Amino acid sequence: MLVKAKKSLIKRFEEEFIRTTDTLWENEINANLFVASSMIGTVAVVALMWLANIVGIMDVDPTFMRRISLASIGELLIPAGLCYYFKGRKKWLKVVMLLTYTIVCARIESAMTYAVPLIMACPIIMSIRYYSRPVCVSTAILTVLLSGLASYFGIKMGQGLMDSNYVRFLEGAVLQLGSGSLKDAIRQSGMVDFSGSWTSYVLRAYLPKLAMYLMIASVCVEISKRGRIAIFSQQAETRKSEKIATELNLASSIQANMLPNIFPAFPEYNDFDIYATMTPAREVGGDFYDFFMVDEKHLALVIADVSGKGIPAAMFMVIAKTLIKDHSQLGLSPAEVFTKVNNLLCEGNEAGLFVTAWMGVLNIDSGELTYANAGHNPPVVMLDGEISYLRSKPGFVLAGLEGYRFSEQTMTLHKGDKIFLYTDGATESSNSEKELYGEDRLISCLKKLGKDVSCTQALRAVREDIDAFVKDAEQFDDLTLLAFDYTPKNKDKETVERTFDATDEKLHEAMAFVEEGLEAHEADMKSTMAITVALEEMFVNIAHYAYPDSKGKATIGMSFDNDEVEIYLIDSGIPFNPLEKEDPNVKASIEEREVGGLGIFMVKQSMDECHYERRNGQNIFTMKRKIRK
Repeated sequence: MLVKAKKSLIKRFEEEFIRTTDTLWENEINANLFVASSMIGTVAVVALMWLANIVGIMDVDPTFMRRISLASIGELLIPAGLCYYFKGRKKWLKVVMLLTYTIVCARIESAMTYAVPLIMACPIIMSIRYYSRPVCVSTAILTVLLSGLASYFGIKMGQGLMDSNYVRFLEGAVLQLGSGSLKDAIRQSGMVDFSGSWTSYVLRAYLPKLAMYLMIASVCVEISKRGRIAIFSQQAETRKSEKIATELNLASSIQANMLPNIFPAFPEYNDFDIYATMTPAREVGGDFYDFFMVDEKHLALVIADVSGKGIPAAMFMVIAKTLIKDHSQLGLSPAEVFTKVNNLLCEGNEAGLFVTAWMGVLNIDSGELTYANAGHNPPVVMLDGEISYLRSKPGFVLAGLEGYRFSEQTMTLHKGDKIFLYTDGATESSNSEKELYGEDRLISCLKKLGKDVSCTQALRAVREDIDAFVKDAEQFDDLTLLAFDYTPKNKDKETVERTFDATDEKLHEAMAFVEEGLEAHEADMKSTMAITVALEEMFVNIAHYAYPDSKGKATIGMSFDNDEVEIYLIDSGIPFNPLEKEDPNVKASIEEREVGGLGIFMVKQSMDECHYERRNGQNIFTMKRKIRK
């Protein structure tokens, strides 16, 4: 048992004085540097004391003062220098520095027992900075012991001459008081005993200081203990906050992964384009969007906004999104989906949350769109090139009134028609002057983009416009945007395609490929001539300019639809839009005309329609023309 107790004591000493917990390690480093700085300050004070004694301001035995000053300065500078060298990052530094500092303070007290009774409190006070009760208590015990020894030896060596408590006059002693000091008179009497007695040392010198040190030590130990508790409490709060932050980040990641975020969304379909984003005001939000194929011919579009913020809204969002998708895939219409989902959300909705939502189901082949609105913002639509809000009487919110029956409307989309869905986080975004972004700015931004902008470009432009309006103002609401572009392809079209080296030598093969296709579909001579001339111009342009530093390819495709052909040329060369070339002035004389541009002008004049786009790093030039009258 004695061996175990001894090992336990050694282990505890090691843990408290040599090792430290990770929590207090940074604190111990700072404490070591603090003590080192204090030791440097003490060196300066000791040096000043030495100088003061030399010039006579202080009255201490010069030889003794010089000896303790030199020893103290050396003993303080060495551990302080080691601490700075290791940047406080050695676990034995606190033991070395506190022990050295206590010894130095005791030596100084032994030189001036009657003048510096508080110097021994300095090590105790500095030990507080480690926030370790054992360190503080051990320093206090060492202080008490060394203070007693310093008092005894200081008095024994006659350093405390001016304290009458330690002076005993022998029988027959005579004091002659003149113009000098009492100290001089005592020395001149020659009848004084400075040794005193053990009882006198304890009762008159040591016990008063002991009581003072115990009071100071008790206060220091309590402060150290409270500081340690505060540090660990702060650590617990930090860990709790970090845990909450981690869980919120995980929840945010889960929520983000629940929303479709892979674009292009349906690469197997080329009849439409979709792009969407959701930016929560907090780590998690209540907004959501969704799009999914109900079956091979029907696409569902959904956008919704849950009331409230944070975790409750996010949980309600997950439930609402799941219910809407599950009921939609049963083949129900939007109104039927909202009616059933509304009743389910009303059950057990003690928090009183609700959802505004808009849902549409599109028949991809016919363009017929059936939609229902549950108290949501009206979508922006572009129909036949005209942009406006799709105004309709909105229904009640989901989870607001059990038994409510929703209605639905139907419209037909045509090629090039677009739908832009959003939550009120867009229109109600406010700047520092509390001014709302509003519906007018939203539709104005979309009108500026034009009809040829892609869904991705549209959303980015709207978000940039909102950010420019809001500037540095805080985002108070989730912001969700979804853009849809209807681009149906004629299922009856016959398409043929070939790829050639983009060189002049391959021109005749490209021309032969197109001529064979035109002949197979009985194109008339005039159309064939116009198409082959236009093809020659565009192919030669690719061969000469698309790949200035390398060789490349050119793909030619033809789609025939009854008496119309659509020919497209695709290359991966440098970006170039030939339609941006200004038309030449054909009425001007040859001398006055600018060089270039005539070939592209002839292509535009001979074709019924020309179109250019840059997509996925490729130039795509399309031209259409009737092949028969």
